[in-house]
This record gives sequence, C-alpha cells and structure tokens, in this order.
Amino acid sequence: MTRSIKIAALSAVAMLSFSTVSQAAIVELATNGGFETGDFSGWTQFPGSAGPAGQTIVSTNPSSGNFAARLTETAPAANIIKQANLAPGLWTAGQEITISFDYRGTAAAGGVLFAELFSEIDGGGTSSSVILGGGPLFPNADPNVWQTATFTGFAGPDTSGGITLQLNASCAPIAGCNADYFIDNVSITADIVPIPAAVWLFGSALGLMGWTRRRKAS
Repeated sequence: MTRSIKIAALSAVAMLSFSTVSQAAIVELATNGGFETGDFSGWTQFPGSAGPAGQTIVSTNPSSGNFAARLTETAPAANIIKQANLAPGLWTAGQEITISFDYRGTAAAGGVLFAELFSEIDGGGTSSSVILGGGPLFPNADPNVWQTATFTGFAGPDTSGGITLQLNASCAPIAGCNADYFIDNVSITADIVPIPAAVWLFGSALGLMGWTRRRKAS
C-alpha cells in the first residue's frame, strides 16, 4: 500500500510538473515599470554627471498613471537606469523577450537614448549585449508627445545571472549637448515557467512521501 502511495505521489509530481510546463505563460518581469511608487524602487541607478539630480521622478505629463522617470544629461557621460539580473536560471538560449516603453523629451548636439539588453553571466560578464533597435532613440519634435518603443530581444547562450534592460541617456563630447528624456510604462515580458510553483509541487510530493514513511514507522 505504501509503495502504491509513493508511486502515486511521484506520478502526480511528473504530471503536475508537465502541466506547469505546458501552462507556461507570458510573465511581466519589470518591477515598478510605471514608476508608480513615486521613486526608483526596483531599478538599479547609475547617475550621470549631475548625480541624483539627473535622475528624478516627475508627475507632470506622465504617459499614464501619476508618475514618470526623467533622465537628464548635458556632459559627455552616461546616465543609466536598469532592470537588472531578471529571472536568473529561467531562460533558455535564444528565448524571445519583448521589451516596450514610452518616451518623450528633447535631444540636441549628440544627446541620445539607448535601450540595451544584456544576458548576464553569474559571477560577472555577459554572454550577449544588444542595442535594441540597432541605434539611438530620438524624441518626437514636440517634447510633450509620448512615443512607444517596442522591441524583440533574445536571451544569450548563458543567462545564469539573468537578463538586464538598460536605459541610457547620454551625451557626446559636443558643446551644447543635451539629452533630456522622460520614461514610462517599461515592460519586459517572456513566455516562462514560474519556477516557484514547480518547486512547491515537488516539495509537496516529498512531504507526502515522508508522511507515508512516518506512518509506516508508527
């Protein structure tokens, strides 16, 4: 009887794990992509030449909701925010990733915005680095008009450290350079299996097997 329970438990794990795989769904990986916390929670920041003053949260004319982020750079420097090291261990090589965000602002004399996707290696380094869209992004002629950028990226051969989306407002060493960008509604989605659910199922089955052992011993 005990052997039958064990087999049934292992069969349940196999079937439920297969079910979990078959039910892989589009998952939103960005944290605080709309900056609706009113700060940079969920983001890794690398301020440019102006320091923290060059990275602010604003409430005037967001694309949606109440807030948006503002990155301002006027010197030959990079002003960067990142959604860093997302979902380590969940990616397969070449897996498709959809990235989108809204942006507006002004750029002059070499001021640009780059969106970059990195496949991170655990312990340091990257296995893939891609400039999304192949080059810099420029705002609409009207700085108050939002545009939506949507890209398809792919996980590199080693994503043991997760994937990272980097938004970089930077200036060239040109007099009068200005990169003043507003960012909102950042989304990073992929079709992945939620590992915690699979782990829970496996742990539940192990618990059931342990229970049968204790019951037999008693």
